[in-house]
Amino acid sequence: MRSKLRVGLLLDGAVVPYWAARTIERIVRSGSADIVLAVVDGGTEKDIDPIRATESFLYDTYIWFDRRKNGRRLDPLAAEDIPPDLDKASRVYLRRTTEARRFLSEEVVRKIHERDLDVMIDIGNVTPLGELSRCARHGVWSFSPGDGVRYDSSSPGFWEIFHREPVTCAHVRRIVRGSTSIIYLSRSHTITTSEKRNRDQLYLKGISFLPRLLDMQYALGKEPLPSLDVGTVTAQPSLRRNGPGNLDMMSYYIRRLPRDARLLSGRALFEERWAVQYSLDSKIPSSYDGFHQLMPPKHTWWGDPQAAQQDDDYYIFIEELALPRSRNHARISVIKLNADGGHEGPVPVLERPYHLSYPFVFEWKGSHYMVPESSNNRTIELYEAEEFPYRWRFVKDIMTNVEAVDTTIVRRHGLWWLFTNMRENEGGPINDELFLFRSDDLLGDDWVPHPLNPIVTDVRSARPAGRIFEMDGVLYRPSQDCSKCYGYAVNINRIQEMTEATYRESRTAYLEPKEFPGASRVHTFSHIHGLTAVDTYIARPRFLPERPN
Repeated sequence: MRSKLRVGLLLDGAVVPYWAARTIERIVRSGSADIVLAVVDGGTEKDIDPIRATESFLYDTYIWFDRRKNGRRLDPLAAEDIPPDLDKASRVYLRRTTEARRFLSEEVVRKIHERDLDVMIDIGNVTPLGELSRCARHGVWSFSPGDGVRYDSSSPGFWEIFHREPVTCAHVRRIVRGSTSIIYLSRSHTITTSEKRNRDQLYLKGISFLPRLLDMQYALGKEPLPSLDVGTVTAQPSLRRNGPGNLDMMSYYIRRLPRDARLLSGRALFEERWAVQYSLDSKIPSSYDGFHQLMPPKHTWWGDPQAAQQDDDYYIFIEELALPRSRNHARISVIKLNADGGHEGPVPVLERPYHLSYPFVFEWKGSHYMVPESSNNRTIELYEAEEFPYRWRFVKDIMTNVEAVDTTIVRRHGLWWLFTNMRENEGGPINDELFLFRSDDLLGDDWVPHPLNPIVTDVRSARPAGRIFEMDGVLYRPSQDCSKCYGYAVNINRIQEMTEATYRESRTAYLEPKEFPGASRVHTFSHIHGLTAVDTYIARPRFLPERPN
């Protein structure tokens, strides 16, 4: 068995932020790396929070209110002692000159080289990284919010809000012998209402990044991880090194006023509901003009439609939710379609004491199976139809102790492939990262994670949006674009390569809500031969009478 990677940590003192402590713990528990050295700055302790008092009164006020409103949430920047798991790692201390600048003496360089490091990980923004990067085979790696090119400022998470960017990035930068590149980039939905929440989601998701990369580097051996083509990268890029000024904040508030007014008036005058749209046609639709709309009753959502067939009958399984969401769990119901385009139902078919949604239904060896989303129960559950489509029995938990959403399964090349979005770390986003597992037995317990997990780490295309379908021998995976908001649009992704070691896909089509009159979102696309179903988010005036479907 090959020896583990030898890792050194660059620390800025005796404490680290919460996200870094969890990262270190994961590396220690991994089977791919050992932390053998801690390079510690011996200077004065610094505040590990990147947001400090600025020269802008308006920005400082914004920070104060933002933290007061969101202060009870898990704080990834809260200071902790260095994890005790590092007690066995040797220490090297950096000294400072009278100007309080760090420098590397020949003795320090010699001690670091003696540890024969594969990777150095910069936790505390230790400099000079250019010199330190020559002390490890694969250089110095560091995680931080931003895209590493344009957005990498002293106010992480704010400028993306300010410029109305739909996504906010986080990345891992590598410096090897003074040359800098990006080796990991992940995209999240920009939380426009709070800089703190927007920034915190990146740190909490980022707990996984460095351990994942070490696993990948271990699998590659001596071959370095490939760099990403993201544009010109420097050791310390920055859109603006300083925080927002008073003029910036005045512009920010002025632009927010009409948007906030529209949101408040919209909530007061309209009720938005997920409705089902469908077409009884054997082909993949090129136009949505002829789709039939099924509008749910008042104070009800019909979402996540999944198409199914038995003999000559077609069915749409849905999540049926009575509003308000805060007081109700959704159940699974089914709508039967008639040949003339009419419908019967919906009829409830599966209900649990926890929320159910995304009723993924498929057929195998003459039996129908369902995998509903049951993330509130921290499970991925499998059901079999006793009397299709109205009676279902629980078969087993495919996975437990996981927070997984929109699980979608497909059989290919004699294997079962399970796609699902997961939240690995408490407080992190769940729409960003798609995980893939495989098994040779649908009813077995051995679901093997793909070595490239997550195979997609991009809020614009990760989360599943319906059945994976085949056309001309090629598989296509519908996915949600959650960049502007949850379930804004649907991508159709061509699966170019899916093996036990590789996965590649590319977008071939994009379904936007403008295809459906009055819709502001479309987030599920389910196609079988003879039926296509989608759902749309449609605003209905609160004070007008309901019209029957």
